[in-house]
Amino acid sequence: MTEYYDPYAGFGSDDRRWLKSQFHMHNIRGDLERGTFTYSIEGMDEFFREYKAADFAVVTHSMHNGWLDTSHLDEEVGIRSFNGEEYVDYDGILLIGSTRAHRGDPQAVIDECNAEGGFAIICHPNQNPALSDLPGIPALLTKEMSRPLTGAVGVEVYNGCLSHRARAGVPFGLSLATDYWDEALTSGRRLWGFATDDSHTGYEINVGFTDVLAAADDFATFKSAIVAGAVVASHGMRLFGWSFDGRQLEVEADLPYMRTHEAEYRFIADGGKVQGTDIGRVGRYEVFGDESYVRVEARNADGSTLWTQPLLARDRFKI
Repeated sequence: MTEYYDPYAGFGSDDRRWLKSQFHMHNIRGDLERGTFTYSIEGMDEFFREYKAADFAVVTHSMHNGWLDTSHLDEEVGIRSFNGEEYVDYDGILLIGSTRAHRGDPQAVIDECNAEGGFAIICHPNQNPALSDLPGIPALLTKEMSRPLTGAVGVEVYNGCLSHRARAGVPFGLSLATDYWDEALTSGRRLWGFATDDSHTGYEINVGFTDVLAAADDFATFKSAIVAGAVVASHGMRLFGWSFDGRQLEVEADLPYMRTHEAEYRFIADGGKVQGTDIGRVGRYEVFGDESYVRVEARNADGSTLWTQPLLARDRFKI
C-alpha cells in the first residue's frame, strides 16, 4: 500500500489557525499602463489597511527588483507584514522574507533568498510570451527557464490580475496555471500551489489569496507551515474540513461569509487527470494507491474556487 504525505495532518485537532495571506502586491506611484511608475513606501499604510479590512492577517509587498522595509507598519496597521520582492530580471519569482534586493541569474537568486532564511515562489508561469516585445516590459521567466530551477517552495496556480489586464492590446496571459503545476507534480517535482492578487495600489484586492495553517504569525513558524505545505490556494473559498486515513479522503470547502453547504469537488492525480468528482457539502474520494499525487479542486456555484495541496506518495517525492 502506498504511503502518502498529508500536508494537513492534524488539521482541526491542534492550535493552528488559518492566516489569510497575500504574497503579491505592488504599491506604485505613476502611470502603470505607460510603464512610467515608481514604488514608494508612501501610502503603504492605506494599502495594508485595505487588506486588513478584507480579513488578511499577513501581507508581503513585492517591489520589482527592489526592496522596501514595511515592518514598522505592523503595529500601526495591525497586520503582519514580511519584506519581499518580485525578481524581474526574468519576470518572475517572488522572494518572501528576503533581506535585500536581488539581481542576476534566477537560480542564484533563489539560492540567495533561501540562504537568507526566506522562500521563493515561481509566479505567473502562464504570462503571454508576446509581452516581451513591448517597451517597458521586463524579460519573462519562461516555462522552459523555470522547469529546471530548484529550491522554490511553490508556484502561483492562480494570479488574480493576469487574465483581465492588457497593454497595447496584448493580453497579459492566463490567471490559472494548474497545467504547469500538474506537469511539475507528474514529473516528481514537489511544488506547493499558491494564489495571489498581484494587486496594484488598491486594484484587484482579495481576488486570490493563500491561507496558511500556522500556530503563530512570526516568520519562522509561518515559513515552517509553508514548507510543510499546510497552505490552501483560493479564489474566494476556504477549507473547513479535511481528513485522510490513508485511503479515504474527505474535504469540505465553502464560501467564508455565506455558507452554501455545497460545492463541486474534483480529485486530480497524475497528468492532471480528474480521477473522481463529488457534489455536496463534503467531497469524498477513495485513493487507489497507484496515484503519485492527489489534489482537490473545489468550486462554488458563483465561480469561487479552492485548490488544496496534494497528497504525495512518499517514495516518489522523497518526503
